[in-house]
Amino acid sequence: MAPFVVGSQKPEARNNTTALEQRIGLATSVIMPLLEFGAIGYVTWVLCYLICVQYLINPAADLRLHGVEPRKATGIALIVVYAILLLMLLIPWLRLLHVIWTKPDILQPADPATEKENADSTAMEQYNAYVCDYEGAPLFCDKCRIFKPDRTHHCKELGHCVRKMDHYCPWAGGIIAETTHKYFMQFVFFAALYTTFLWVVVAVFFAERVSKVRTWIGALVVGVLFCIFTFTMSCMTGYNLAINYTSVEAIQRGGITNIAFLVTRMPNEQASPPTSYNNSNKELEADDDWPVLRMVRRSGGRMFVVMQTKPFQHPWSTSMMEGWKDTMGESPLDWFLPLRHSPCKQRSRSGEFRWGEVVYDMASKYQKDNPGAQLAILEGRR
Repeated sequence: MAPFVVGSQKPEARNNTTALEQRIGLATSVIMPLLEFGAIGYVTWVLCYLICVQYLINPAADLRLHGVEPRKATGIALIVVYAILLLMLLIPWLRLLHVIWTKPDILQPADPATEKENADSTAMEQYNAYVCDYEGAPLFCDKCRIFKPDRTHHCKELGHCVRKMDHYCPWAGGIIAETTHKYFMQFVFFAALYTTFLWVVVAVFFAERVSKVRTWIGALVVGVLFCIFTFTMSCMTGYNLAINYTSVEAIQRGGITNIAFLVTRMPNEQASPPTSYNNSNKELEADDDWPVLRMVRRSGGRMFVVMQTKPFQHPWSTSMMEGWKDTMGESPLDWFLPLRHSPCKQRSRSGEFRWGEVVYDMASKYQKDNPGAQLAILEGRR
């Protein structure tokens, strides 16, 4: 009999655990929305029927004996406002679920036998700048065996890499990422408004009523708990959008990032003076010195210089309004209506996403320190 080797069981155990986690994640992303729809049905019954109809519009005889008079206008007005808030909640939520289930942000893995040296990196190297490793290659996913686009992360619940992944949210029905981040923000914002209205109305008439009703208590508890949750999520999500961070990037805040810049002219080559870029908000300080790691030749013979940010410097950091608009859209209508996808899905030659000022400052500093050099990311900028 062959000897029992513990180490030989570990890879299989890890694979089984991963598969189990994926099945659990998929199940919860289906069960949670169903439970939420059930909760909405329950609180709708309590508020619209028990409170508005049976207590305000047409109170029972025993309630009238305790001085409860019909308040039809109040009951009807509350039903109308509730219906509007419920509609404002359901539209972005259904839009969010629809986009999640179509999986537009999920990248397909390569053959498991694919080696990093043989993986295709041309998709990222077409840009004027991209996030890379110390050797200048785009970041590589060991599980999917592919080079990852900027801001892409591997989701263990899905077993795939996801573009601009924020987090996996079973409450919302799945992955929150590049395409769904806007709709998730709208969903939690309107959910906070909806649940606030719900618990306030229930609390007011619960305090007024002499004989307490258990079903009202349940609706009050559901409203308060979900209000706290959605209000917190809307504040956190809104802040991260404004500073142009995903939840994954916020957790990793404080680290450094390697960026490969396309070099269109090498230093000391005889040519016209290089394009300079000056940030109008500040001059480059003397201590604004970013490490230059190496020069590397990538696919198609294109030369890149690899530089490194300082700790806590976010490559996509912009002003708060620009960060907000990058995901939510340019106009207030885009902010509140779940119709158009996020503007961040629009690619350009500069990069997978719009770079922050620190990246342009890095490029400008390199050109200043290396006369004759020209980086593609600065061409056409003044």
